[in-house]
Amino acid sequence: MSKLSRFNHFQPWRDGYYIAYNAMSGAVALMTNENYEVYKKIPEILASNNQPDLSDEEKELFKQLEYGRFLCDDDLDEVEALQFRQNMDRYGQASMGLILAPTLACNMACEYCYEANKKGRLSSQLVEKIVEFVEERAPHLAGLDVSWYGGEPLLAMDIIDDLTATFLDLAEEYKFKYGSSMISNGYLMTPEVTDRLVKNQVKTIQLTLDGPGRIHNKKRPLKNGKPSFETILKNIQYAADKIGVGIRVNVDKSFTNDIIKELLQELIDAGVHDKVGVYFGQLEASTQVCSNISESCYETADFSKIEIDYYRLLLEYGFRIDRLPQPMSTFCMAQVISSFLIDPDGDLYKCFNHVGDKDKIVGNIGAEINYQNPNFKHLFNFSPFQDETCSSCNFLPICMGGCPSRRADRGLTGEQLCDSWRHNLEPMLEIIALSRQQEMQRQKEAAVAAKE
Repeated sequence: MSKLSRFNHFQPWRDGYYIAYNAMSGAVALMTNENYEVYKKIPEILASNNQPDLSDEEKELFKQLEYGRFLCDDDLDEVEALQFRQNMDRYGQASMGLILAPTLACNMACEYCYEANKKGRLSSQLVEKIVEFVEERAPHLAGLDVSWYGGEPLLAMDIIDDLTATFLDLAEEYKFKYGSSMISNGYLMTPEVTDRLVKNQVKTIQLTLDGPGRIHNKKRPLKNGKPSFETILKNIQYAADKIGVGIRVNVDKSFTNDIIKELLQELIDAGVHDKVGVYFGQLEASTQVCSNISESCYETADFSKIEIDYYRLLLEYGFRIDRLPQPMSTFCMAQVISSFLIDPDGDLYKCFNHVGDKDKIVGNIGAEINYQNPNFKHLFNFSPFQDETCSSCNFLPICMGGCPSRRADRGLTGEQLCDSWRHNLEPMLEIIALSRQQEMQRQKEAAVAAKE
């Protein structure tokens, strides 16, 4: 026997269709109005056990619903299954995630940066300690995922080169998969540096453009006061053909639709709009250092509303939309025992917001990890299954209780902890569906052009 998943989401769409989404599997589909009418009768059909009387078309619908996990086994407790999946990923050590900050120095002076004016660079001794840390675990690894972070990581490109070479040697020796990404401001990502990143198997890089050039240059100037936008955009023009480039736009209350339009037009003029992904980040006063910007920051519910408007602009201007609600087992590295952020002093952290705050370290790369360290447990111990509101929510698989730092460090409660999907899933699914249609049309046009 089967039953309907508790994580199903359906919404009417144009031309007599429904968009179907399951938060547990991440499956998205278009359903005809006729099939949706059958879907609504499924509880009755299952209760009467009249499945043998279904038409061939209805049987195919049931088959597709089971494939997308819109239907699941009657004896499956989905929340229990989700908790089991979370426990496997929380405590499993076959995969390791490291966020490495080879330096906390930066060439920019962003007005909202929570890292203030930090410095520091990994010494050769600490580089060796990191190698030993990975090598000790390498025989039991199935995968190692490294994300380069800072400060500005490209200020320490030599360290990235050296560590990557060693990681790749270990991956070959111990037969584990290696993956790499980077978060950078993009100013130093010249063609030469991009080629080095490709050689180092960095597959994706997140850059930040905080509005069109005239605004970005005020929000994210170089430390010498000079503008950065034009150089970053020029670097993107080369890098977008070599590596996956995601452009994050940090949004606060000063932004308007016209500002976003101006930025999108500049990306179009640069010829990169069909090569990059653009998404919008909620700017938050996450630490005391950046508390001066708190009044200009959105709460999540309000941010989710303007986020819809901005994604509609992406659609209108012909940008691809990569954002899709993805099921997760944990919200972030804070709740995984095999993931750490390592700073230039070799100190370990469980949250980006804690970097450089020595009161928040959970250990050091040169010492055995103490999982009973209060700073480790501070973020790790929360489980959404202990929260009645979270465990009963049909958005749970794509939120998993929200950001642990918001909950534990800032004392936020209720909807303040919810991801923006909780507020805008339906309109965002429509935008994503339209984006897929646009992409299919572009592919058809390209195929026709290729034949002519």
